[in-house]
Amino acid sequence: MATRDGFYSRLVAWLKILLPLAALALLSTLFLLSRSSDHSGTLPFSQIGLQERAREEIIAAPRFSGATARGDLISFIAETARPDPDFDNVAHASNLNAKLDLTSGTHISFQSANARLDSQNEEAELMGGVVITSSTGYALHSDNLKTKMSEIGAETDGPVYGEGPAGTVEAGKMLLTTDPDSNDIQLLFTNGVKLVYQP
Repeated sequence: MATRDGFYSRLVAWLKILLPLAALALLSTLFLLSRSSDHSGTLPFSQIGLQERAREEIIAAPRFSGATARGDLISFIAETARPDPDFDNVAHASNLNAKLDLTSGTHISFQSANARLDSQNEEAELMGGVVITSSTGYALHSDNLKTKMSEIGAETDGPVYGEGPAGTVEAGKMLLTTDPDSNDIQLLFTNGVKLVYQP
């Protein structure tokens, strides 16, 4: 019985030494015999694209949001933006989406391909085809639009056309403003308004 216990103790003692050595040998073989991967390939970026982004200081997915004194929410989101090299506090944005969430429950959005953002004067000029939509049923189009960034106020520089709750509308100018007496937000059409009523 003593011989059997002695053999068992010696076996356990040897296994405590041999098993870690075997594991070490297996790991060494794994690292030594593994294929070396080629890391000298090109990066998945265009060198010209990287240089242009570094030179132009492009900002991806910029976002600006705030609230007016009466609680209306204003937000501007763009695909990209880059600072103007000639003017401080001015940036040029692409694929801009501006949203106005009014305290009355009305939602108004402006979308354009390009925009010029002036943070000093808190104004944005949307260009390249502007789409104006509202939760009250308006879907309008204009070539450009100037809007405030910290208060409710917008106007087109030229004609506007599209669909409204009553039918199709065309006007020489559109103005989004706050009535000084009632403090209500108003959408005004001026400079020759043509409304085709669709019952």
